[in-house]
Amino acid sequence: MTFSRLRRALPLLVLLGWGFHAPGQTPADVRLGELLNDGDLFQLRDEYPRLKDSLSIGMLDLLARSQLGVGFNRPEVAAPALDSLLQFHQEALGAESALSMAALRAMNLLNLGMYAQAGAAGGDLVRALEGSLPFESYIGLVFIERIGKALADVPAPRLERPDRTVTVPMRYEAVGRGHHLYIPVEVNGLERDFIFDTGCSFGCFVSERYAKEAGLKIVADSIPVSGMTVGLVKLATADSLRVGEMVYHHPFFLVAPPDPEVDAEFTFDGVIGYDLLHAAGEVVIDNDAGVFRFPAQPSDGASNICLSGNIPRVRIEYEGEPFEMVFDTGNVKSDLDNGFAQRFPDTMAGLARHTTRRGGFGGIEQVEAATLHEFRFRAAGCEITLHDTEVICTGPGGGAMPYNGSLGADFVRAFRRLTVNYVQMFIRGE
Repeated sequence: MTFSRLRRALPLLVLLGWGFHAPGQTPADVRLGELLNDGDLFQLRDEYPRLKDSLSIGMLDLLARSQLGVGFNRPEVAAPALDSLLQFHQEALGAESALSMAALRAMNLLNLGMYAQAGAAGGDLVRALEGSLPFESYIGLVFIERIGKALADVPAPRLERPDRTVTVPMRYEAVGRGHHLYIPVEVNGLERDFIFDTGCSFGCFVSERYAKEAGLKIVADSIPVSGMTVGLVKLATADSLRVGEMVYHHPFFLVAPPDPEVDAEFTFDGVIGYDLLHAAGEVVIDNDAGVFRFPAQPSDGASNICLSGNIPRVRIEYEGEPFEMVFDTGNVKSDLDNGFAQRFPDTMAGLARHTTRRGGFGGIEQVEAATLHEFRFRAAGCEITLHDTEVICTGPGGGAMPYNGSLGADFVRAFRRLTVNYVQMFIRGE
């Protein structure tokens, strides 16, 4: 059994595609509109610099800046573009895209630590959608509203660290078909190993048992999150948490209730991900030395990851074709989805189907899968071979997970060292 996720990404509305036609459009307008509709952030990033000075439609420039700012971890760049879009261009955007931009703005405010504003923005959208859509379709907005209001008087997080590389121990632990990667985290004098999880999209995720042991302050309940099902967690705070010589002030924690079905398979204290990585800028996962290294000055590199709901997507190349996968170190073993199976039918030909189990927040489910005995691809500047990679062929929503699947802990273990950089947005392997 593979525990592929403790917590799925916070569901959030994104730009769904739109059409805009106006007299006097330039070729740059047309091309940028195509790029925005395609949703390929890497292509948008590559072409936007040469298009921006030839645009005649200001709204297109704002859309590009907002998407690139959010996707490449520049929330401060996205903020003014999103504000201008919603203040001056709602009618031209249309109701659906305006709603997407408003949701993106609310999440961006949350990422900036502007909690009161985020709560108000999320609440406005919730009120607008209540009664017209199922609750499950906008729980991301309810999440933003309740988190933002509960943290309204809490200062934005900040990282205090020495001006030198911080080194902390790391370890792997076998779980089901794969491994979890652990990092020591100290809160209120209590040190425990947390799962190091690039798929943890917001705050820390901790067990109720740990929250009591660490003396976390519960500030809200009924916070909706989505995993195997939609469930409710509590929100807690602490003055700080410590990772080695780094002190992260004003962290917050999503506190998961006990789940007998999942707890019978494995238990955890906590999970840490995006918040610390965003603040630290860069981490080197040194498998040879068995340590994490957090350099004082992040290195340079070419971008090959972008964010969706604060979870990184990495561009890989398989059989000469580029496509994107989620980069999720909390996934105990990499897996592929039905989209991969449909894209590469020759790869799947003759593979036997079997039933496997996937677990996470909210329970465990059985899905149909096939096993790809060797998955060879190029990523992070290296040629990688993963073994016995499952291709999930059934499941919620027709069995397709976003972005062709997820690169997990076995991907990380394939390198002597793997650098994860949230400043210039890249991963680089050795």
